[in-house]
Amino acid sequence: MELVKKMLSGDRVALAKLMTILERNPDEIPLIMEQIHPKTGSAVLIGITGPPGAGKSTLIDCLIKSIRKNKETVGVIAVDPSSTYTGGALLGDRIRMNQHVGDKDVFIRSLSTKGIFGGLSKVTKATTRLLDSYGFNKILLESVGVGQTELDIANVVDIVVVVLVPEAGDSIQLLKAGLIEIGDIFVVNKSDREGSDFLLDALKSELHETSNVRSWVPKVIKVSARDDVGVDGLLDEIQKLINKLSDSGELDLIRKLKLKHELKEAIRNSLDQMMSLDGILEVTGSIGESVMNGSIDPYNGAKKLLSSGELAKSINRRFNDVL
Repeated sequence: MELVKKMLSGDRVALAKLMTILERNPDEIPLIMEQIHPKTGSAVLIGITGPPGAGKSTLIDCLIKSIRKNKETVGVIAVDPSSTYTGGALLGDRIRMNQHVGDKDVFIRSLSTKGIFGGLSKVTKATTRLLDSYGFNKILLESVGVGQTELDIANVVDIVVVVLVPEAGDSIQLLKAGLIEIGDIFVVNKSDREGSDFLLDALKSELHETSNVRSWVPKVIKVSARDDVGVDGLLDEIQKLINKLSDSGELDLIRKLKLKHELKEAIRNSLDQMMSLDGILEVTGSIGESVMNGSIDPYNGAKKLLSSGELAKSINRRFNDVL
């Protein structure tokens, strides 16, 4: 694909066009990923999550400035709820970050969640790979908010930064709902507000009690993104953790586990497509017909398919078409 060649040679317009192709036609993902895969694996992926109103976008804006001060390049994916009218992403995040528009070493893109609760999709994951192959040093992925499937962000990035604010009285409950396990660094934003010290102490106590989840106790850092206070220190802690994980070999293991998870997800999605009601008879053949006409029950039909190898043959025939 000519666009991929242009993108890999540093063409930002080609990069943007490829992202649009992925968003509008996810079926193109395997073809594009195959061409860029050899160029991926160098970027550090940082997930930013937390409840709505925690100031994630403002924090990312400050992180971009801190990263650029270190002479590193940065790509940002801001995952937004879909517009009910256009299907496109809201532009709020990009408006907040528009001061970076003229910087060729910063690339910001809003992606629609397309109604997926939790906000992460295979398009989001493919887009991070595009930014990686383009050559960005760091990639920031901002998620929509906090929900059960929002925890999926941990299966995409290298480290997860959880952003909370003092007025979020249910912050600790949110952590107990799953964020405590996926968070690698915790940020108390709007730290100039009343209750920030209480939240800081509560977080440290909660993290100490669950210190067996990982090989280190996550840091808790106070910042005021609105005033750009403490953000340089946050970036330093992020880099220290990346260095620690890299030196210990844990980063390589983390990335392998994420790839394993993504492979499993890709297989499941492909099987779901093939086993849809429209295509199930094509996949299951005569055994499917036998189930449909009542001569065999569905459970023994499934058992027969798996033991006979017919399902595997059907999958082999259709797998390339589905992918």
